[in-house]
Amino acid sequence: MSTLEEQRTRCPSCGRMVPAMKFCIYCGTKLPETPLKVSGPQTQPPSSMQAPVRPIMRESRRPFFPGASSEIEQLMSGITTLYERKASLLDLFRSGEVSERVFLKLYREYSGKLDDFLKARSRKLDELKSSLEEKRNRLSEISMQLEELEIRAKLGELDLATYNQRAEKLKAEERGLNEVVNSLNADIKALENLLGNLKPSEIRELEAKINSSRSALEKMGDEGRVTRQTLETVKPDIERMLEFIDSLIKDRKEKEKKLREQLETLQTRYKLSEISIEEYERRKRELQNEIDKIWE
Repeated sequence: MSTLEEQRTRCPSCGRMVPAMKFCIYCGTKLPETPLKVSGPQTQPPSSMQAPVRPIMRESRRPFFPGASSEIEQLMSGITTLYERKASLLDLFRSGEVSERVFLKLYREYSGKLDDFLKARSRKLDELKSSLEEKRNRLSEISMQLEELEIRAKLGELDLATYNQRAEKLKAEERGLNEVVNSLNADIKALENLLGNLKPSEIRELEAKINSSRSALEKMGDEGRVTRQTLETVKPDIERMLEFIDSLIKDRKEKEKKLREQLETLQTRYKLSEISIEEYERRKRELQNEIDKIWE
């Protein structure tokens, strides 16, 4: 009998009690890390045993925009997770840690799930934008009705008590609608920011990881170590992922490029004795700090 007791934990997404694994077996959400309990003394595994599987997912996520609902948080977190799983699966395949058949099966599975998530995001975005427009139209109507009430009261058509009663009712509705509008705006902003729970530096790392896997896959194809079917399935998808990720950080890469050009110019000016070493070092630190801030 094993000395290990099966642990269970509650999934933060679906709320079910599930085995304390890395991901929920029902909804796929990443589970909080749980220390392993043992009922007896532990022994050192023999050296012939397989090394532990290396973790491939990040343990923490920075939050989305304040005010975004948990439903939106979970949806967008799921999209990020699937992009990272695909990138990590590519990395495992190129390193020979997974067979081509298993790789292709999982890659298609993750791609299908990602498409479903993205379609759900698109539907939700359309739904929220439609609701936002409706609420804004109603706010405009309330503003006009309040103005009309005020004029009617000034003209003596309404007594003060009636005016106050009607105006307060409209203002209460206005306050409630403004709260809803703020909530809708937060959700829409989160939905529009794909991979928004990754830092810019993490998005850049993800791009580099996928880019490296693409190069390795092309080499494997040239050497006949991967079938045409796999190449035709995976390569176009990799190109789409890279194009998408590039669009998220393109502006930052352009800023970094310009700053590095300034660094190169600064170095040349110093070599030509145009500036002193003190000025060179000071300006170099300033430029490097600006570059670092781009990816914070």
